[in-house]
Amino acid sequence: ISLLALTLVTALNCVSTKLTTLTSDIFMFFKFLALLSIAITGLIVAVTNTTLTSFSPNQDWKTESWFAGTSTNPSNWAVALYAGLWAFDGWDNTNFVLGEFRHPARDLPRVIHTAMPLVILSYLLATLSYTLVLPAKTIASSNTIAVTFGARVFGPIGALILALMVSASCFGALNATTFTSGRLVYAAGKEGFLPSIFGTVGMPGSNPRSNTKLHHPGSNSSRLWKLVCDENDHGDRIFFTPITAMTFNACLTATYILIGEFSTLITFYGVAGYSFYFLTVLGLVVLRVKEPYLERPYKTWISTPIIFCC
Repeated sequence: ISLLALTLVTALNCVSTKLTTLTSDIFMFFKFLALLSIAITGLIVAVTNTTLTSFSPNQDWKTESWFAGTSTNPSNWAVALYAGLWAFDGWDNTNFVLGEFRHPARDLPRVIHTAMPLVILSYLLATLSYTLVLPAKTIASSNTIAVTFGARVFGPIGALILALMVSASCFGALNATTFTSGRLVYAAGKEGFLPSIFGTVGMPGSNPRSNTKLHHPGSNSSRLWKLVCDENDHGDRIFFTPITAMTFNACLTATYILIGEFSTLITFYGVAGYSFYFLTVLGLVVLRVKEPYLERPYKTWISTPIIFCC
């Protein structure tokens, strides 16, 4: 199933940027709908102390310490920290697609200042709802906490609905990550850090200017083309995307799927990802000192990267 989803998402990303962003918007709606429904349901259950099943809501949060039984092993803390960082990851992906922005200096700060607080708040409310409804042992033992939440509150129907929402959320997250990481490989190819073939747009060996230009057959069909095709100076096109870069990214991902296990991959990704985040943010501090007059279309307070590195 994972390989099938990866293949489908990569194919969507190869067709056009418009189709990819449209797909992301649709699945983002389902993600926020699921988080909002979980948050509201959890608060209602906590206040009314009732569910639609025979399950009695958790009362431990009223009578016991929320940190009871917390491990004192630093290695366990590290694993938990990386799992949490992975859950809130994605904040860096916007920087990978600045080339798709029409006004990056204006739009990037807007995106960061609106999307990040909204995502953090949504996940905090959902986590709070899980704690209010489910016992700590159930939360710790469940690999599909949202599905367990739906089953305990609404029964089998609730479990099925939330399972579908979670699946849509995962598909949307895979789609967004494929979109951004493909552009990262493309940029590395353009800058010479990877072979130049990864810095090309369109089908391998084709002329980008002649790459799958479309002629609209009629007014009804043209509406569909406008939703799917990318617009540029040479007309509306499909497959005008970094196909080689995204194919390379898909091959790497498939390798990790075949040889890795989920919890191991989370830890691996957390260590590797945040090590490079640290170096990147540290580079910002260094450039502020060495290149104080460098042109910066958008600029953050120097305290922000220092706090992040610490």
